[in-house]
Amino acid sequence: MKKRIIGFDLARAYAIFGMFIVNFNMVFGNHDDSSLLGKFLVLFSGHSSTVFVILAGMGVALMTNRLQEYTVEDRKRLRYTILKRAAFLLIFGMLFCYWWPADILHLYGGYMSIGALLVFMDKKYYLIAALLFIVIFHILLLVIPFETGWNLATLEYPNFWTVSGFIRNTFYNGWNPIFPWFAYFAIGLYLGRLDWTLKHTQQKVFITGLILYLFVEGIRYGTSFMKLSTEIREFIHADYIPPVLPFLLNTIGFGMMLITGFMFISQYISEKNGL
Repeated sequence: MKKRIIGFDLARAYAIFGMFIVNFNMVFGNHDDSSLLGKFLVLFSGHSSTVFVILAGMGVALMTNRLQEYTVEDRKRLRYTILKRAAFLLIFGMLFCYWWPADILHLYGGYMSIGALLVFMDKKYYLIAALLFIVIFHILLLVIPFETGWNLATLEYPNFWTVSGFIRNTFYNGWNPIFPWFAYFAIGLYLGRLDWTLKHTQQKVFITGLILYLFVEGIRYGTSFMKLSTEIREFIHADYIPPVLPFLLNTIGFGMMLITGFMFISQYISEKNGL
């Protein structure tokens, strides 16, 4: 258990540092900067936030991992605890929005609230939920233009504090909307239900992540040799906004590799030091 926590904490530290870099670069940086530093900063774009959301889902799964032992009252108590934390994040995040419009904390509250409803289900339903949220998001893309409500020149959302604007931003076209971003949390719930003490589990998760990541990167590389419409090319190469399928698969794969990679590192250090 100690090794397992160390590995997750290392991944969480990376995610927090990465989100700081992304937010700093968003405000003070230049996404077109071709310098070595500019390329380094862009490496964190998208990956850090997605890893953190996956880890949040894993954290909820790990705090409720004795499914066979829980009584009905135990489950109610744990669900209530998760919902209290979600309410805190939601309220604090909404206050923080006055200072930082791209806040993700209130959305964590949304992810956790939905996760509290699913947490005691069989882990296969987590994958079904992830797929469902991704599909619904892409259906919404066909119905509502993603740029609705945005001032793309300034990256501001002027009507965020209206009822319609808040709902649309939170569930569909904000920085980290519940559709499809809850999919990352659901993937985290699934991963948290796995037995991470088994090397076979770690290897399987890493290989699955590697396949997803290379699949998307291979398609992206292949588009340089193809004559594609602007819309298709933008869909394949989308980065963070909008979070369409290639971006989702790429970042999920990266997250799976990163988390297991830090698990390998923590285990190596622990074994070397005889811990």
